[in-house]
Order: sequence, then C-alpha cells, then structure tokens
Amino acid sequence: MDFLEAEYGITVYRKLTQKNKRCARAINLLSDYLLHGIIFPRTKQAIRTYHPSFQLLFQGYIDKKRADGLSEKTLKSYEIYLRRFSDYLNSRGIKDIRDMDEVVISGFTQTFVRYSPSIIHNTLCSLRTFFHYLFQNGFISKNFAYIVPHDGYRQRTKVPSAYSKEEVEKLLKSIDRGNPKGKRNYAIILIAARLGLRAQDICNLSFDNLKWEINTIELFQEKTKKPIILPMLEAVGLAIIDCLKYARPECKSTKAIFLRLIPPIGKLEAPTLHSIVTQHMRIAGINIQDGKKHGPHALRHSLASALLEENTPLPIISEVLGHTNTESTSVYLKIDIKQLRTCSLEPLTFDWNRGEEVF
Repeated sequence: MDFLEAEYGITVYRKLTQKNKRCARAINLLSDYLLHGIIFPRTKQAIRTYHPSFQLLFQGYIDKKRADGLSEKTLKSYEIYLRRFSDYLNSRGIKDIRDMDEVVISGFTQTFVRYSPSIIHNTLCSLRTFFHYLFQNGFISKNFAYIVPHDGYRQRTKVPSAYSKEEVEKLLKSIDRGNPKGKRNYAIILIAARLGLRAQDICNLSFDNLKWEINTIELFQEKTKKPIILPMLEAVGLAIIDCLKYARPECKSTKAIFLRLIPPIGKLEAPTLHSIVTQHMRIAGINIQDGKKHGPHALRHSLASALLEENTPLPIISEVLGHTNTESTSVYLKIDIKQLRTCSLEPLTFDWNRGEEVF
C-alpha cells in the first residue's frame, strides 16, 4: 500500500465510508499500542500541548524557529511531529531530555511504519533540526541529529489541477449574489480566479492591502514572506465594494475583509475557503474528477493555465503568481497541452518490406 500511495497517490481511505474510517482508526490505534506500547493521539483537540515535562523545552524550540522566519503552517507541522515525540518519551518513562539515548530514538522511528513517505520524511527532518537546537544550546551533551536515519524521500511533482476558462466562468456565474453570503463568496472566488492569490493570502486580505487611489492590491505573501503588487481589476474592485457594503458584518477586532457571517464573527480560515469553492463548483455542475483538486488553489492553477494558453512568458506568470523564481512556475508547463503537442514525435512504423522501423 505504501508503494501505491507513493507512486500513484492511491490510498485505501479515500473509498471508505465514515463508519469504516472510524473502524480503521480504532484498529490503527490498537496496532500502535500492540507494537509500540503507546497510543498516539490523532485529533487536533488531543495534541494541543506537549507533555508537561517537556513543555518549556519544546516550546522554546518552536519560538526559535518562529523567530527564524518559518511560516505558521510549517511551525504547526513541526509541533505535531514533536508532540508525538514528546508523548513517546513520556511513554518510556523519560522525564528529562538528557536521559534520551540512541535506543529511544530508534524506537520512536519504528513507530512511523503506517505513515506516508512524506510524513516520515518531514518528521525525520524536524527531529534533526530539534536535536541540533538541543545540542547547540547545551540541553544535551551529544548531538543525536547524526543518528536520525535518512529516508531518501523525493517529492514527486504532480500535474497541477486546472479548469478551463469556460468552467471558471460557469463557476462565477452560478453564484447567487442576492444575499450577503453570495456576495462574499463571489468576491473570494473572483480574487482566486482572476488574481491567483493563495487561500491564506485571501483570508489575510485587509483594508490596509487595498490601495484604491492607485488601483492595486499590495501584500506580503504568507507562504514566501515576499511582497506582491497586483492590479485592482475593475470586476474585482466592484466585487470587494459590494462585499464590504452589504456582506461584511460589523467587527472591530479585525481589519480582514472576509469574515464569518455567523457568531463568532471573525476572519475566515483557509480550509473554509476550500469548502466555499468546492460547494460552488458542485452547484455549478462542474465535473470534479476523482483525484482532481477543487479548492482555491485549483483556481490559481487555472489562471496559470489560461496565461500559458495566451503564450504569456513564464517570468510574467511567475510574477503574477508571486513565485520567488521561475522554477516554481515551470511545473505549469505540464498542463500546457497545446505547446506539449508541438514537442511530440510521429510514432515509428515498421516497414515489413524493408524489415526495419521508419518514421
């Protein structure tokens, strides 16, 4: 199953009913306890804090990485991996980080057996940087980073999910703007489709980012921490104004443009944007193929695809999407079917009279 997931993205969980997923989760928890003598909590509510013995130590590391400029998304991932390690240390009766040794670390890495290759890779990387931190700051006398195994994981570049211009227009036209929710959702989806902003950047959009006097939207991207300046397209500007006038609840605690419409009133989160786009795609009757992405990032991919179809140079697309270099943008070349066809070769045929392959 690990091979199928790594090579083809196939997982057994995708086809399970909710009931069977709960059964599978129970089996996995019991399997963890049988093999490793510990049950790793897998709910967000259960992993909010480290074990008290290591709270200050682990939190100090996270604070250091935050000061180094790591994104909150990356830090949340680090916290999940390190909390799991904290729970494992506690299950082995270790209350002082100085009592940790090679056997304990090896035992912890053996608990990864059911995780995907990417999670294993990220957990090992977070352990190495954590052990470097402990050693450099004098918390341990031996740098265990060098005994953390290397997994040889290489992330496979996937073909981006993109929708045609007609499908994007169909999506936008299907949104009922006769109510506050529709006005807000239309503005969100229009920004994703026309400007290609990432979901978190749309959530973070505030009044300060709107430069009405020069018709631009200016912000620092959450992922790259780099500034980006985008044109305030007329349709986008009108949609934002419509949202602010008739769809944004009164809220003094945040300057964010897009808010929840029911209490507690506050800024939207990225997963909510994914649900919004998916919901309206289904309403529009757009065929969401199995395995094809259908959130705001798919609209970002669709914008890149549309620009490629218009023969827009890669550096310009890179600038529009806010990429730090064109290497990140080059992945979209995989969905430029028109240009890929120009690279194709005529298949070989076999000339039976001459007994050889010919073009």
